[in-house]
Amino acid sequence: MPEILSALESNARSIAEYLASIPEPRLFDGDSDHWSPAHHLAHLTDVAASVGRALRAGALPLHPAARSRTYAEVRDAAATSLAATSKAKLLEMGRKVVIAPGTPREVLIEAFESASAELRAAAAAWGDIALDRHALRHPLIGEMTVREMLFFVVVHERHHLKRVRTRVESSPDA
Repeated sequence: MPEILSALESNARSIAEYLASIPEPRLFDGDSDHWSPAHHLAHLTDVAASVGRALRAGALPLHPAARSRTYAEVRDAAATSLAATSKAKLLEMGRKVVIAPGTPREVLIEAFESASAELRAAAAAWGDIALDRHALRHPLIGEMTVREMLFFVVVHERHHLKRVRTRVESSPDA
């Protein structure tokens, strides 16, 4: 658990710092069909808040295997499920991310940092055995242990940060 919490904290710091450095017009240059960096951040905020709420609820079902895959196995399962999902389904799922016009950068970053901190606090309350015994459902990967879901959040945040960096750095006006 300490390694997972450390990775989540490092991700949060890297994401907040990088998005704070993006020029304002580039940060918000996009929409629900073509995500801006701000859309990626709002999505990561929603995921952290959702997983954090589930962990705090404490009424998670038991996982049938009660055994977690490794970080690498979860990373590979995420990549496989993403590749196997149609572009149309991914686009429809992405349309759920909406940023209210005029939302300041600081509000988006603070919301992400807060959701990430709450997720880490909720995760820290879980014992090592319980991480493997209880399950959460991922919309593409399916049933995962709590440990696997935390691994997924680490992978997922890194994936989105990489996508944002690639987009921003490949832009002619970056």
